[in-house]
Amino acid sequence: MTKGTRETHAPAVRMTRNTVGVISSVDESVVDLLGWRPDEMIGLSSTTFIHPDDQPGAVAAWVKMLDSPDGVGLWRGRYQSAFGVWVWVETANTLEDPDEPIVKTLMTSVTVDQVSMEEALYARGQLLSRLSDALPVGVFQVSLTGDVTFTNDRLHMIVGVGLRSSIDEQLSTIVAEDRPVFEAALAAALADRPVQDIEIRIQPIPDVSQQAADEADEEESVCLLGLRTLTDSSGVVSGAVGCLSDVTERAQLRRELEVRASTDALTSCLNRAATLELVQRTITVPDRKFGNAVVFIDLDQFKSVNDSLGHAAGDRLLIEVADRLRSAIREGDHVGRFGGDEFLVICPGVESPERATEIAERIAAAITSTVDLGPVPVQVRASVGVAWTAETLDADTLIAWADSAMYESKRMGRQAVTLFTEPGHGMFSVIV
Repeated sequence: MTKGTRETHAPAVRMTRNTVGVISSVDESVVDLLGWRPDEMIGLSSTTFIHPDDQPGAVAAWVKMLDSPDGVGLWRGRYQSAFGVWVWVETANTLEDPDEPIVKTLMTSVTVDQVSMEEALYARGQLLSRLSDALPVGVFQVSLTGDVTFTNDRLHMIVGVGLRSSIDEQLSTIVAEDRPVFEAALAAALADRPVQDIEIRIQPIPDVSQQAADEADEEESVCLLGLRTLTDSSGVVSGAVGCLSDVTERAQLRRELEVRASTDALTSCLNRAATLELVQRTITVPDRKFGNAVVFIDLDQFKSVNDSLGHAAGDRLLIEVADRLRSAIREGDHVGRFGGDEFLVICPGVESPERATEIAERIAAAITSTVDLGPVPVQVRASVGVAWTAETLDADTLIAWADSAMYESKRMGRQAVTLFTEPGHGMFSVIV
């Protein structure tokens, strides 16, 4: 017998309680079982006598009994005795008289062998619980019916939600766009197909009933979800266990590295490789209703700026031009630095060649101005070419069209926007 428990051979105790567990009557047999007189227990809640570690299970079993169609439930746990030790008991609870509900309870002592088994199970469960709480990941267990059967503290900290009975409620802070991803992953795990490293986003909403919510990050976090199938002794799927890891910092670092890898360090525009990739993605699936356009910009007389004022002045000019390009484009357009003094503006969803020309005109007008780079103001001008298509093309072809149109503007030797039309239709210029 484990220290702090007591074996008894007392007769069964009959007790009545209301639906919130307050004891309304108990027979004299309780003296032999627990050492308390009936009057010392009547009027008190059952939880007054239940071991603190057993109370969550007792409450869960009580609620399940009240909600069950037949109103019958069993629970096994430890009651405090008048002798200062904990006594293992089993209660059979029956809900009677729905109009004036009372719960009739038959409480019996648990044998030495049963106590040893219960305490072994308790010790194992406590060990698993403590181990899971020490993990840096959130852990949860879910049944086939979607009931949550286990969680650790870290999970509540990550999702910002206290203990809930269903998995939908427990993980209710998954952002709406990612919920179908989670549901598909859970369905796969419950169909005996393990899931590994699914990325989902969490938007915690602090839960005042959960202490851990104070530590929950109210900003959107990125998590990795893993799910493993659970089976019973016969190999039949009984549920799943999941792990949720907060990888927000790692995701932010990855995004920062991706941005650095795709960004021109001087102008903060897309670099050449990222520009080519984005053009290809934009025109891979043609939009025959709108089409797509690219605008090629080449600064005129840029070499003379570098030669007369120095490369630092040339860099400042490039930065200024990049800023003006960004201020002139539409929402959804992108600016890339294609070469030394060459820029490319990617314009998805352009209705017509005429609309593409209007966009290019606005860009050319934004660039054309005087910039103070040192001793004397510098007049900035650019040659601008634009290409539009509603067909499926490769990026090199569309960019080559815009480049050809830009050189036509440069050949004309005046500020103009040249639109490249598809082969066989020639090119025409629009004077700005």
